[in-house]
Amino acid sequence: MLRRGWDAVIVGAGHNGLTCAAYLARAGMRVLVLEARDRIGGACTLERPFDDTGYVISPCAYVVGLLHPLVVEELALRSHGYAVHPIDPHLWCPFDDGSSLTLWDDSARNRAEVAAISPRDVDGFARYEHLFARIRQALRAPGHDVWVGDAPSRAQLESLLGHDPELIEVLFHEPIASVVERHVRDERLRTALHGQGLIGTWAGPRDAGTAAIHAMHSMGTLDGRAGGWGFVHGGMGNISMALAAAAEASGAVILRGTPVAAIVPGDGVQLDDGTRVRATRVVSNADPRTTLELCGEHAGRDFRERVDGWRMRGPVIKVNCALSRLPRFTAARDDVAPQQAMVTIARSVDATQAAFEASRRGEPAPHWAELYFHTAYDSSVAPPGRHVMSVFAQYAPYDLARGSWDDIRERVADAALAEVARFAPDVAACILKRQVLAPPDIEAHVGLRGGHIFQGECLPEQMWEKRFTPRTAMPGVYMCGAATHPGGSVIAVNGRNAAMALLADNASGQSMTASASISSR
Repeated sequence: MLRRGWDAVIVGAGHNGLTCAAYLARAGMRVLVLEARDRIGGACTLERPFDDTGYVISPCAYVVGLLHPLVVEELALRSHGYAVHPIDPHLWCPFDDGSSLTLWDDSARNRAEVAAISPRDVDGFARYEHLFARIRQALRAPGHDVWVGDAPSRAQLESLLGHDPELIEVLFHEPIASVVERHVRDERLRTALHGQGLIGTWAGPRDAGTAAIHAMHSMGTLDGRAGGWGFVHGGMGNISMALAAAAEASGAVILRGTPVAAIVPGDGVQLDDGTRVRATRVVSNADPRTTLELCGEHAGRDFRERVDGWRMRGPVIKVNCALSRLPRFTAARDDVAPQQAMVTIARSVDATQAAFEASRRGEPAPHWAELYFHTAYDSSVAPPGRHVMSVFAQYAPYDLARGSWDDIRERVADAALAEVARFAPDVAACILKRQVLAPPDIEAHVGLRGGHIFQGECLPEQMWEKRFTPRTAMPGVYMCGAATHPGGSVIAVNGRNAAMALLADNASGQSMTASASISSR
């Protein structure tokens, strides 16, 4: 039952909105979360899209590695059901010559792996790994974690990096291809590594700034494992479920199926049905474009111009599959089960760049992909003896040169699976059902405008102090989504940062005295 007297309304029950709600409710605020869909989590959710409901799919977000330990500990997420299966090995990549590369959370094993492929590249690969570890250590140390609080300026980041020109170049300018090629010479190693600078990014490996994408994805800590990744037990949506439970345990109210039509700064929100929900603070978990549309005439020119220049056209097509069994990779060795890793399917650096250039012309070219086999670690997400596979492929343009996504969606999914079949010829025979999400489908399915999985590019020109801040120029209106610092992925500290900014404003006397009630207009 709705209570009177909301101090804050959160628009959208994505994982960041739920995080913000939990912190505000813990601080004693009366918090209402309004979610348009019948499920919570936004892109970090669960679905049962197939006739056999034993298959549990994480339709968009797929693995956890950047979720902030502060949020996990402060909100006691483990007590609310959050549990992780660490992925190790973390990368397996097959090559056209029948060989493969396996990378582990163990530097000694990785040296042996690289030595087996290219002895001359052992030291260079070690320097490559150390390069990104140095960035993580400089920026994410517990005493000065730049993800927490306000975004640092470039000058502050350069200072934390010790004014090291190589680290600065990687974080702000360099293409991932040049970093990889500077450190390793074997084409197979270059093939395996370059895609880590492209994830979810509308850019090719030779484009400036893509090294920063790998830096970002290397900055996490999972259960004490620096740079580690894992599968959430039961599916990624269980992060959102745990956050919702934490929020509700502190008194927050979450309403599903309740779309917001407008944000009224200083007064609250108006629902689609005309109901006015009054609150002194409104926090938008929506992307910048949706937030702008909700604020309407209340948004100032600066905010409008910022949103108009914000890049958020996604390059990803997802193919989520129910499997009868795991596919067999021809390059698999007796000592490694490829399905226990995040599997990279790739061509050369130049081929990936060419695929991006084709996509820029509006022509899908899903030639690079990662595969995730959740059931290799967690049997709870499929019926007994069955499996699930998620294919995350690039490049798939939101805007097509010819035709519509309704015309070509399945053909592009077939093309992505054909890349997988180069190394697992039986993959099509393993698939019982599939769910295909092109960029417009991602937009419609989980509310990510442009189908961009990070609410906007995480290239340097849209990161750090150039990301959106929690505070807006509109009175009482805040933002907490992935478009805010520190960026996209399932991090949750964006929601924490917004809550801390709002609470600090309240403490400094900037809160507004508005009637907090719910009424019908």
